[in-house]
Amino acid sequence: MSNSTQQALVTDIYGNITSSMEVTTLVYPQEYHRLNAVINILNRYYIWVIFAFGCPGNVMSICVIAGMSKRRLTTSFFSVAVLAVVDNLTIIMKMVENQSRSHKIISFDETGCQFLFFLGLTCAAFANWILIMISAERFTAVAFPMKVALIWSLRRAVGIIVCVFVFLGLVHSHIFASVTHYENYTCTVKKRFHQYIHPYWYFTSATVYAFIPATCLIVFNVLIIVLLRRSSATRRHMLSESDASNVEARRQDRQVTIMLVTVAVTFLILTIPRCVCVIAYHSMCTGNADLMCTTRRQLFDTLTTQIADTNHAINFYMYVLTGRRFREYFLKLFKCRQMLYMKVSSSNTHMSELPLTESRI
Repeated sequence: MSNSTQQALVTDIYGNITSSMEVTTLVYPQEYHRLNAVINILNRYYIWVIFAFGCPGNVMSICVIAGMSKRRLTTSFFSVAVLAVVDNLTIIMKMVENQSRSHKIISFDETGCQFLFFLGLTCAAFANWILIMISAERFTAVAFPMKVALIWSLRRAVGIIVCVFVFLGLVHSHIFASVTHYENYTCTVKKRFHQYIHPYWYFTSATVYAFIPATCLIVFNVLIIVLLRRSSATRRHMLSESDASNVEARRQDRQVTIMLVTVAVTFLILTIPRCVCVIAYHSMCTGNADLMCTTRRQLFDTLTTQIADTNHAINFYMYVLTGRRFREYFLKLFKCRQMLYMKVSSSNTHMSELPLTESRI
């Protein structure tokens, strides 16, 4: 095999590959180049798919929740609205980081890189912890339906959300010491901190982003499903003896529970591969000397990262598919907007057809 000049690879705090310097190495098989091409395509373009589907969907979630909560803002709807806002912030931060790494926008200085990484990682983890809060609230609603309003007041929910954000901010505060900006490959970790990325910070970040949320969601949602199955007969009997308003309220509460449990289960399906990758990362290859194995590992790492990031883009579509009340209000809102647009268009057309002297009156 002949020699060629190739860039050495450095993994940044996001798990992305960036180049640091040029080294002389051997020419590797076509599989190596194909795998790197796939990695580059995923890192460069998949964020646009997430952005195209996620941002409009999250905005629509906020609009629908705002309309459904005109009479009374429940803790569940408040958490869903906050989740939509945080998901959109996460997508925007990932988009900015991706474009900065691709040199398509002006590069940041060191302070800009630090704030970009801090806000991006904190918001990504924060969205998953909001799901924990939603599942905990739904578990309380199923297990203690008469006490849920006392246990989960709106003020308490706001306090919990603020405390969780502060906690996650402290976890990721090391970024202000470890992240910098290099002219050749934008934002990345300072060289003296490379030895701490995978053993400590990488695993810590993965723990607060995936391991803890996944574990909590598994526990809460298994309990919710078991309680719903056990109480189905009792619930039907209670509904038959209740007045119409209580029947409708209980049905709506059950629909909200099913909708949010579906979102949590989807999160688990998309996040568990990421957990597996983090756990098995160092055992996949004996060392960095086997570049083919390292490249395959990096492909698996990139795929699981992108799949997990999809969580920030699909919640609205899960609400529409599983929440009848949410879907009905969304269609009602869409039809109202469409009718208003048609009415305005018809009025403008009518005015344009009037004689000039009549239209001036």
